[in-house]
Amino acid sequence: MKRKDTSPPQKPNPSKKTKKTKRNPQTQCVDDAPVEVVKAKPFDRKETVSEVGPWKNLELILSLQSSELSDKEKVELAFSFVEAYKGEKGSYYDEDEEECQAVTVSRLVMYLSDWIQSLFFSKEQNFQVKAEICLDFRCWNILRFCLKQSSILHVSINLSRYLLKAIGFIAGDLLSALNKALSDLGDGHGFEAFSSVVDCVELLFSSKSGMFNDNFDLWFSAVEPVLKLTHRVLAENIKDGVADAFVLKFSCLVLEPFSTFMVQPTKKNGFHDFVDKLVEPLLSVLGLLLPSEGKGYGLEMTLLKLIQDILSLGLFHSSHIDGFLGLGGAERYLPESKVNKTVLKSYHRHFFTKFENMLLVKKELELSCMGSLFSLFINRVMKQQRDSNQLQEGIATKASPAGQAEVEPGKQLGTATKSSAKSHSSSFLRWESRKSLFDFFLHLMEPILLKIDGHVEPSSDVTSLSADFCCLIKSANSLLFHFAHERIYVKTEDASGGACFCFLKKIFTTIVSVASRLQHTYSEGSKMHVLLAKELITAIGYLLQIEYEVIENDLVTLWRIILSFTRFSSLSSEDAEDDCPLTSLLLGLGRQLINLYSDLRQVSVAVFDMCKAVRLLIPFDGDNGEMVDIREPPLSTVHLVERSAQSVEKLLSCQDLRLAMHKAIKVIPEGQASDFIKILTTDVSETIDWIRASCSASSREQEGQVAAFLAGALSAIYSLVLDSLTIKTGNSINVGESMNSVVILIRPCLTHLVSSGSDCIENFLSAVTGKGLDIIIAERNRETYRKSVRLFIIFFLRIYMSSRSLSRQVISLMPPKKSKEMAGIMGDSATARRGSDWVKKKSWNDEGYFSWICQPSASIVNIIKQISDIYLKDDGADCSLLVYILYGVALQRLADLNRDIKSLDYVSQISDHQMHDTVLEHVSVLGCEGEELTGFLLGNTIIPGFAEVGTFETIDNTDQWILRASGIDRKCLPAVRLWVLSQHIDIWCPHAGKKNMKNFLSQLIGSSVLSLKNSVDKGTQNKQTGLEQSPLGLFCDSVLYEHEFVRRCLAPSLSHILKTTADAFFKELTEEVDSPPDWSEVLILLESSVAKLQSEAFSEGHVSQLDNGKYTACQNLLNILCGMPKEYMNKKSLQLYATFLLDLERSIVFSMLRCLEKLSPGDMQNLFSLFITCRKTLKSVAMVSCDKVLRSTELPLSDISLLTSWLFKSVQAVVTCQERVRSDFTRKSRDALFALMDHTSYMFLTVSRDQFSKALPLFDGQVISTELSEGSGQANRAFESLTEQAETLLIALRDTFRDENTVSESKTLVLNKLVPIFSSLSGLLWGIASTVSHRDMQKSHMNAKLRWKSEEFSKLSGIIHVLSNFIEVFAQYLFLSADVQREIRTSLDWTRLLDGTEGSNGLVCGDMVETSSDVKKQIIESLIKGSSTEVVLALRHLLIASAAILNLNLQIKGITFSPSFVPVLTGISFDLLSVLAGLSELPLEFSFIWLDGAAKFLEELGSHLCLYKRMVNRDHLYSKSIELHLKVIGKCISLQGKEATLESHETGFGTNVIHAKKVQSERSRSQRLHWLEKLKGRFRMSFKVLIHNSEESHLKSGLEAIQRALVGVCEVCPAIYSIQTGDRDGGRISETAAAGIDCLDLVLEHATGGNRMNEVKGRIQGLMSAVFGIMAHLQSPFIFCTYEVVGNQCPKSPDAGSVILMCVEVLIRIAGKHALFEMNPSHISQSILMPGAIFRDYGTLLHKDYQQQDLQVDQKFSLSLYGACCRLIYTAVKHHPKKTERSIATLLESVSALLHCLETAGSKVGKFASFEVEEGITCACFLRRIYEELRQQKEVFGHHCFKFLSTYIWVSCGYGPLKTGIKREIDEALRPGVYALVDSCSDQDRQYLHTVFGEGPCRNYLAALKQESDLNFKYEGKV
Repeated sequence: MKRKDTSPPQKPNPSKKTKKTKRNPQTQCVDDAPVEVVKAKPFDRKETVSEVGPWKNLELILSLQSSELSDKEKVELAFSFVEAYKGEKGSYYDEDEEECQAVTVSRLVMYLSDWIQSLFFSKEQNFQVKAEICLDFRCWNILRFCLKQSSILHVSINLSRYLLKAIGFIAGDLLSALNKALSDLGDGHGFEAFSSVVDCVELLFSSKSGMFNDNFDLWFSAVEPVLKLTHRVLAENIKDGVADAFVLKFSCLVLEPFSTFMVQPTKKNGFHDFVDKLVEPLLSVLGLLLPSEGKGYGLEMTLLKLIQDILSLGLFHSSHIDGFLGLGGAERYLPESKVNKTVLKSYHRHFFTKFENMLLVKKELELSCMGSLFSLFINRVMKQQRDSNQLQEGIATKASPAGQAEVEPGKQLGTATKSSAKSHSSSFLRWESRKSLFDFFLHLMEPILLKIDGHVEPSSDVTSLSADFCCLIKSANSLLFHFAHERIYVKTEDASGGACFCFLKKIFTTIVSVASRLQHTYSEGSKMHVLLAKELITAIGYLLQIEYEVIENDLVTLWRIILSFTRFSSLSSEDAEDDCPLTSLLLGLGRQLINLYSDLRQVSVAVFDMCKAVRLLIPFDGDNGEMVDIREPPLSTVHLVERSAQSVEKLLSCQDLRLAMHKAIKVIPEGQASDFIKILTTDVSETIDWIRASCSASSREQEGQVAAFLAGALSAIYSLVLDSLTIKTGNSINVGESMNSVVILIRPCLTHLVSSGSDCIENFLSAVTGKGLDIIIAERNRETYRKSVRLFIIFFLRIYMSSRSLSRQVISLMPPKKSKEMAGIMGDSATARRGSDWVKKKSWNDEGYFSWICQPSASIVNIIKQISDIYLKDDGADCSLLVYILYGVALQRLADLNRDIKSLDYVSQISDHQMHDTVLEHVSVLGCEGEELTGFLLGNTIIPGFAEVGTFETIDNTDQWILRASGIDRKCLPAVRLWVLSQHIDIWCPHAGKKNMKNFLSQLIGSSVLSLKNSVDKGTQNKQTGLEQSPLGLFCDSVLYEHEFVRRCLAPSLSHILKTTADAFFKELTEEVDSPPDWSEVLILLESSVAKLQSEAFSEGHVSQLDNGKYTACQNLLNILCGMPKEYMNKKSLQLYATFLLDLERSIVFSMLRCLEKLSPGDMQNLFSLFITCRKTLKSVAMVSCDKVLRSTELPLSDISLLTSWLFKSVQAVVTCQERVRSDFTRKSRDALFALMDHTSYMFLTVSRDQFSKALPLFDGQVISTELSEGSGQANRAFESLTEQAETLLIALRDTFRDENTVSESKTLVLNKLVPIFSSLSGLLWGIASTVSHRDMQKSHMNAKLRWKSEEFSKLSGIIHVLSNFIEVFAQYLFLSADVQREIRTSLDWTRLLDGTEGSNGLVCGDMVETSSDVKKQIIESLIKGSSTEVVLALRHLLIASAAILNLNLQIKGITFSPSFVPVLTGISFDLLSVLAGLSELPLEFSFIWLDGAAKFLEELGSHLCLYKRMVNRDHLYSKSIELHLKVIGKCISLQGKEATLESHETGFGTNVIHAKKVQSERSRSQRLHWLEKLKGRFRMSFKVLIHNSEESHLKSGLEAIQRALVGVCEVCPAIYSIQTGDRDGGRISETAAAGIDCLDLVLEHATGGNRMNEVKGRIQGLMSAVFGIMAHLQSPFIFCTYEVVGNQCPKSPDAGSVILMCVEVLIRIAGKHALFEMNPSHISQSILMPGAIFRDYGTLLHKDYQQQDLQVDQKFSLSLYGACCRLIYTAVKHHPKKTERSIATLLESVSALLHCLETAGSKVGKFASFEVEEGITCACFLRRIYEELRQQKEVFGHHCFKFLSTYIWVSCGYGPLKTGIKREIDEALRPGVYALVDSCSDQDRQYLHTVFGEGPCRNYLAALKQESDLNFKYEGKV
């Protein structure tokens, strides 16, 4: 290599001049054991290089060339030079000194580099590495210096390729060090000496020399030891230290250039060497890195990617991959093939030989990575195919003719859809590629199968070979996973003649053979058995996913494997986070089988094969009725059978599996229902025969017990099948006949049980088991006998209950004649009896519950008594399950009794006297039976400890209560019982006695408390009972309160429990329980306690501790009371609750004051939370007692002023305690404070509203004199009380500011004293205002101002005036800086202001200092960021109170305020909201709560602007208000993202409900979105006020502002538009433009009056054009995606998808109001064009492979947008049919695009998942509505309907973009609309379609549609 010119380099930058420093005479290398430390002897002065002079560089070169010095001495000399050259800033030489050197630094670096590299190797020994030189890290420092300086000086240096050997030597030496002393090096300190090597390697490979691009062997010598070193560090898990960081970085630095080097093709020998030397080390490291794949970033992920790239390039390079693509081999597995083995003749066989060797030596880690290797091969093949496709497409594009082929009917799909389908199909693998991939898979799988087959021999022991099996099957699973994931095998595209399927069948057979051997293992099992079982189940699941037909008719074997492996589940760790427990895998495989056969419409096969597998646990020969003797299993087999039976019961009772079966059976075609029942009948018959054979004399005793146990499990499946079947009118007759055969089958056995004989149970058991009666009687006293009896009763009762319930449904759907016949067969004629039949009937013989079995039959009461006397005294689970089944029987019978009693009551009312007595007598008999059954349900004498409450699991989204009958034992039975009683209270309550109801209510309350406690303790991750499903939900259900007894007894019971619990809690806390209070003394004591608390120093001392159990009980009881519907409560109950709640508040407050120094901060927080809950409950009680039901009811305090004082002073006390204990505000404590202030404010609102409503008659006259009549005395007293409340609060406020010490402590003052008063004042003022507003709603008082002249009114108006002055001044004071506040604190006299002696004007002008806008903005930003909780609390309630004063000023004459009041408060509100709108960071959640005060003030200001015409700057203020609303609403929309919707969307129907539910579920997870929506709703209300009462000129300015926003005109510069068309990611609009859409929707809805509507009509065309412009700018595929918000930054713009949805809904509103707004044809055309354009983008998004990793399709939003687009189209069709018909081609194109989306539903297309099937059904319902509307407008669209029908048929027959057709469930939902199209088409249209479709599926499908429409569907209008 030529060196560059050695002339001196250019002068360096003057800023980089360096200084001279002293020489370091001694330098040593710091190494660590076991590497020897090299120490240099000190040189003489004559042997060193001179420090100064022009010869320094030359002297160093000459010294290095000298033969007198040894290599070590030269290294020391060079190292000293390098160390001296480096300095604090890099060099000692200045410019002049550099120019004076005889040899430049560039030349020196070049020579030094060549010299140091020559030392590493011995040329005489074929460039072998010199160990001592390589381990001398001074040499590496010298080389690093040369590399670094060459980069700085731009000098090219020679780099030897043999440096790779040195790198490999270093890695090997470090590995040896690790092996010798891992404990010393594990902490990372031993690696510090190697840092110079890492730095040197980094510089080495970053150079541009290219010296490492020509030798494989040298690379292998470096990479192999590096990989071994990496494997050792990862395997030993040396994490979080220098060791891990060093090795991973070192590995990445070496492997990265190696991966680049591997891009060039290698020869055959290079391939061999790569396989021999590197494949195994690479796989070993890959196996250690794979578990962390996708879990993070950093060095591990970088190393993983590098290893994958190296393996892919080394094995599957384009120069080698052709050999792998032509392997062949699958043909050998054809049945007629005679070839035993495929011989590979190419050099690629070496790779498979290496794989076989790894199998032979059991390299488990490496073998587990073969799947990843297979995935790399797949990716290379797909890349090669993509490159080939692109090349062919390019050639085809150039060669394609200009003309286009004619498009067939039904293919009017549009350009975008065609292109998306084309891109989708191109991503599929060609069949040749699939065949090649399969052959590669086969060659990897074959050795594994041969190895497994070698182990699976009759003589081999599975237990001893479990580890070998586990290793082999784990490697097979890694291959199967990627084979299934990439869908390599598609049977419809299999061109191998079935060879591929045969090989897959062989894999399945081999796996099943191992599983069969394992299931027959008689040992107890071990951890290795569990691991092997997991791998086997996983493998079977993969094979089912690949091709389900591999199982053929072997489904029973699979179920046996699942059932047998369940016994190992007890050894599996169910809580393991890094592995899936065995039980989950077994259930997953079971669900997979159920779902698979459900898709095949053969779910009966899966269900009843499972039942057969259960029976095969005890083999039975059905031909001769005897048990099969299988090789005389050892005695331990009996124990294993029992354990397997228990495991089976556990598996079959699992809710997930049962729910999958329930869903699969529910969706079977209605024609299969009767056949399903016939198969069930056959299976039940086989089960009964199997039971008899198991219990025969020839069988073992244990087998009979196990058979009984399994029969109980099977009955659950049979019951589930019958309960899940869907019955319709069409199949009711066939199902009824099939059901009768089921009952006929169980009748012989069940007849004995329901007979009235004394030995009925013995006869029943004899009939079931086939044993003689004498044998049964002899065994009667055994425990096993009683257990078997219970299980067999469960078996037959379950089947009969479900059969009876299903038959009732069948009868209700049958024609009248058939229903009576079926009811007669059932022995239950009352089911089909009509009203006339009841009247005509003369005799009333009760047919009984078991009349279908035999007549007469014993009553249920007698049967239950017989069973309970002997068989329900044990504690077993079967006993509890039988009790539960009997509950179901009793409830069914009670439902029959209620029906009969109501019918007979009707007959008695219209019958004659004689018949009347007969009917009443029969009613009495039925009533007695009902009372006895209810006594059984409510009794607690059956099982000891029956009243205990347990827990139980439930299933969501299902109404089948029998599904929950699993895993019931003695512990959970009481809870289940309460749940059943709660769900069916309307059935049994009419028959319940007083005592039983009291017990039930007590148990219900106790159970609810524990239910809440469990849900709090265990969190939401467990499937605990929800409120709507637990007994707690009953308290919130109005059904409970329909019973008079409950309304009368619930309040005393609940109050008693509340009082008892609270007394015990507080007695334990304070060691005393106060007597009933005198509230005047209570207030005095409270004030003194608080004063004492403030004067004393606080010292922490945690002595006591709260009883968490009692605290939780109190909290839960209060929550129950708060959630109860109180409309049903009477006066006494409400007074009882209110009295108790106030007493409880008093106890809490004084407990906090007394125990302040004893309790921990956590306990004090609990008491504070309890007080808040109590106040919230008191508020809910007061709202009812004062507002709705009991208007005359007084609260329990006789003096309202005392109540007022207590309400705010108690809050002051508890807040003071909290502030003393916890000075900082956490999120929880801040939210609690907000809640407490709100509850207190609402209490004042409720009380003052009640008082003022009583005083309101005083205002009804024009002017009422001061002297009041006697009739107005009560009203006058109410008004005096109200005035006294206001005066009390004002006095408290005045007293607070009179204390100079508290005023100086502003933070404590505001929080402890002022905020409670402010919240109370705001509530009081709004109570008055709301009462007057309610009065103004009446027509007689419309727009009439109240007037009154009296002393009390003058006092009240004066108080309000003083408060307005104070609010004005104090609100300004809060926005002053701290320095200014201190300056004016002394001059500002709050007392004068609150006394009313001086107004606010003088104080403001004289004392207040104007704050600059920047300072004010900073203060507001700090408040929004949460810097001062107490200030925002005060500010919120001050603004709310100001809004109330504005409201009162408008409605009551005499309520006044200062002239500056409105400007000051308006300025503050505008400033607050302007800062919010301009924030760039996400505001805190609570900011959305307290800013609603400003929004409320704006709302009242809007009323003033519209109604108060004398206001100064009224027009300007109106315009500013409109603009502010646009900004703030836009900010809310932007912050909401995808959840942003219109107001009409949230309150509408159809698609709106879907999105509203989604938003509601999101809000439950994000309180931020909830409060943000609340704040936006407040701004909408304010905007509606501005619109509703506005003048024409004001509305005009508002519409202009909206139109400017929609067009995107910037407010500052009209030339700049805020609506931008983006790139492929879509466009953006400003927040104001998005708000314009929201406000336009409000205008369209709330603008009233002729003049206002005319103004809107005049601008509607321009507004619509602006909306279309926004949609055109934002349209892109990514509107359906969600983006993750990073950090706390606000979104840059509103979400484009939500904005488009808002635009569509605005267009729907305009199109729907066709009488008001005229739409021209162009707008109609655009309206129907947009849906198609939007959802063509949706198809494009699904089909294309976008690279964005943070994208995720929001399916719920997509569903909502789909529904809105359908609504827009059918609204246009309905209201503008003629204009729509002009754009029929556009309409057809849009509807086709919407239809194509249905084709994607239920399947994953490309990277993104499309709609689920349930969502697809919903979409089909929306699309169906368009077809139906076309039928409604048949006069206009009739001759076009065949075009829509053609498109539907074309897509349904598999000619759509995906070529898959529409899923059956979705197509069924769409069918009514399709039938409407068929009905709309004329005969000529159908004949035309018949002709153009030609021969094929489309023509047949058209004929089938016509036939179905004629036979089963007659379209009669809209659905």
